[in-house]
Amino acid sequence: QGSSDCAERGRCPRPPLSPCQDRLWSMALFACLLAAACLTSGIAMAEEVEFQDTPLLTSMWQATSSSDNDALDRLLDSSAGAVNSRASDGRGLAWWAFEFQNTYALGAIIAYGGDILSDSQDLGGEPAVAMCEKNPDCSPGDLAAKAKEMSVDIARRKEEREKERREMQDEEEDIGDDEF
Repeated sequence: QGSSDCAERGRCPRPPLSPCQDRLWSMALFACLLAAACLTSGIAMAEEVEFQDTPLLTSMWQATSSSDNDALDRLLDSSAGAVNSRASDGRGLAWWAFEFQNTYALGAIIAYGGDILSDSQDLGGEPAVAMCEKNPDCSPGDLAAKAKEMSVDIARRKEEREKERREMQDEEEDIGDDEF
């Protein structure tokens, strides 16, 4: 048999390994499997959100229910995980935004990296969009389309606020350096 004939059939015999090589091969395979398991569980853990009532969530509910967009921006700016935070009933910003038909809140979710049409469910087994689907006066498609359009401006203003914050921090550091 030529080496090309063997490779074409995909059944080339493997030379026998020494006991040391065999042990190394087993250890390498085990390490790969362990790394894959750790990576998979890490991803699953990163997606899990603790359901817990917090002052932040209460404030986000109030801002969403009263359409206080400035307050919602401040709250989302204050905490990187706010957009995905969930109350003890499993609901969060997306549920309230659909419940109150608040397109600004839905746009903010998109601008802050959230998914308004996520399959995530509350403790009652309902995704956020179900809050709108249960209401005959609510059109999930229209809300989502308006929110996506609005998210562009919300994201732009978010970036402007972040830039202003960085510039202020740089100025404060410069002033602190002058004092010494």
